[in-house]
Amino acid sequence: MHATEGSLLERRLILLTGAAGRIGSAFRQAHGARYLFRLADLKTDGLDDTPGDGHEVIRLDVADAAACAEACVGIDTVVHLAADPSPEAEWEGSLLANNIRGVVNVFRAASEAGCRRVVFASSVHAVGGLQDEAPIPDNAAPRPTNLYGASKAFGEAVAATYAAQGLSGIAIRIGAYDAPWFREQGDAVAAMAYVSPRDLNDLLVRCIETEDIPYAVVAGISDNARKRFTLEHTRGLLGYAPRDDGFAVLGLDP
Repeated sequence: MHATEGSLLERRLILLTGAAGRIGSAFRQAHGARYLFRLADLKTDGLDDTPGDGHEVIRLDVADAAACAEACVGIDTVVHLAADPSPEAEWEGSLLANNIRGVVNVFRAASEAGCRRVVFASSVHAVGGLQDEAPIPDNAAPRPTNLYGASKAFGEAVAATYAAQGLSGIAIRIGAYDAPWFREQGDAVAAMAYVSPRDLNDLLVRCIETEDIPYAVVAGISDNARKRFTLEHTRGLLGYAPRDDGFAVLGLDP
């Protein structure tokens, strides 16, 4: 059971990895009263400012399989945001541990702990090799153009692998999340992939709450005047109704 606000027993227990990051911080701040969080990150400073009572803060290195196993005990849903988010991330020094070993560790731990679902932060970079002008299907086959995108396509495949073993998995291809770089340097291509904090927060809730989804890949963008993804699959599956527009944020004509 869950409730917007209520007793600890009424709130889903969510393991939020990458809780100190930009996306994780916006989500925990928006929904600290709705969910009971186990907030996990390498850097835990500031996590105790999350609204609501009863949250737990842990330091977690997702490259540590034993630590992931401990973090997943008793969890209903894992929202797995922890990763190196840079398209220029170095393979041996970061991607291999954080985006490859880490995603396997989290899904394996969630499966072995009997968790209900893992919501995985994939990326628009998983389909970076597809055309930019016409919107593409939300769950188009991956075509990355860098190893970061390849690591996210790998994560989608790991989600499918564990879904075949009974662990529900939803991968969100997150677009250009609202950040200073977007407002200072964003162009029309970035605006097509824009996603606002409130739209992504809403999508994350829908990914947590929607029942009877063994496995899905969905699109994490706003209602942009021109879109990187069609959003048809995501709207139909989750009832997602984004409200913001990257072109309006940047003051650009579509």
